[in-house]
Amino acid sequence: MSPTALITAILSGIGLLFALIGGGVTMNAREFRRRARRTRGMVVRLRASRSGDGTVYYPTIRFTTTYGQQVEAETTHGSNPPPAVPGEEVPVLYDPAKPTRIRVDSLAGSGTLLGVVFLAIGIVLFAAGAGVALAQTF
Repeated sequence: MSPTALITAILSGIGLLFALIGGGVTMNAREFRRRARRTRGMVVRLRASRSGDGTVYYPTIRFTTTYGQQVEAETTHGSNPPPAVPGEEVPVLYDPAKPTRIRVDSLAGSGTLLGVVFLAIGIVLFAAGAGVALAQTF
């Protein structure tokens, strides 16, 4: 296998993988948004998760469901900077079947932005691999 063919295969494979992950994350966020209820909640605390790349903050939010149940839960999607500081109100999406499953109702907080970024990177890498392959045929 020539070096060019290897580069083409690697770029296309990584691109396809990123596109599949991005598509999955985007579809998951869309499905969650479709079934979720919207309300407003108060950030009660932030949990900092440190890694080599920096710090990500996961807010714990207190809110009341449409049935009057008070819930306090941590979001599954962290961010830096955090969506709000303790004491601030944020829009919340929650699963009515399991109200502790929550997301901040924003592009970044719902997971949509992450999915779109992965999808876009995947498309670009796959197109680059396909472009190299196409250039080699002529």
